[in-house]
Amino acid sequence: MSKSTHIGLILLSALTASLVFTPGSTVAADRMTFEEYQIQLQKYQDREGSALEAIAQERAAIDDLHARIAEIEAQIKATWDEIYALLGATEADIKAFLEAIGKLENRVNQLARLSPDMLLDQTAELDGLGDEIKEMQSHPIALLSEPRERLSRLATRVEALKRSLPKPKHDIYHVLRGDYLWKISGRAEIFNDPWKWMRIYSANRDEIKDPDLIYPDQALRIPRQIGRDEHLVMRGDFLRKIAGYAQVYGDPFQWTKIYQANKTIIQDPNLIYPEQILIIPRN
Repeated sequence: MSKSTHIGLILLSALTASLVFTPGSTVAADRMTFEEYQIQLQKYQDREGSALEAIAQERAAIDDLHARIAEIEAQIKATWDEIYALLGATEADIKAFLEAIGKLENRVNQLARLSPDMLLDQTAELDGLGDEIKEMQSHPIALLSEPRERLSRLATRVEALKRSLPKPKHDIYHVLRGDYLWKISGRAEIFNDPWKWMRIYSANRDEIKDPDLIYPDQALRIPRQIGRDEHLVMRGDFLRKIAGYAQVYGDPFQWTKIYQANKTIIQDPNLIYPEQILIIPRN
């Protein structure tokens, strides 16, 4: 290839390139990109319009809900006003009533933490709590669901605590018209054995001066346990023998202590009876 031919080919290639990349072609490419942008923008504007319309609808729904809530709150207030009128109480009265229940709950919680033996010493308080609960249950405010349920749970807990108490050393029996010690002792719920009447007599030595003379409505202790400072006389016992027991004095010569402490039921130191409960002085 000649040098002139080679130069001609280069000039031809340059001319061709200038024809392909004309300013008109660049404008066309720019115009297509702008059109696509316009289409995309329209799509976003349409979506924005739909979102704004949805927001407006939601705001209208929220405003409607607020109106309904206000209406319901007004109805609730009106209902409570009717309840207060029926109960003859105010909102402050109900609050004070619930606080009083809370105090009862705290007292029951404290008692529930005691051992059975310690709880036995709190029997009077348990009974008092039961009475307070019953009194509160009779109050008109107790008709409301919350105080009613809380008081019911409290009553159940107090009864459960009472059932958990160890058997007391004494029960109380109120004498009925026509009663006498032999008859009382023979009752199934007492000893179911009339021969144990001496237990009742000796346990009530401060109340019964004459074992043949008791009175209606007299409150008698029914011993259920024999204490450390007591001795239940068995057949064949006598004061020297009792004093000699290891669990008593371990010394028969100290029988006079027993006699002196039980003179109200022992007239003759040589004569004691089975089923007598004797006091054993420790000092």
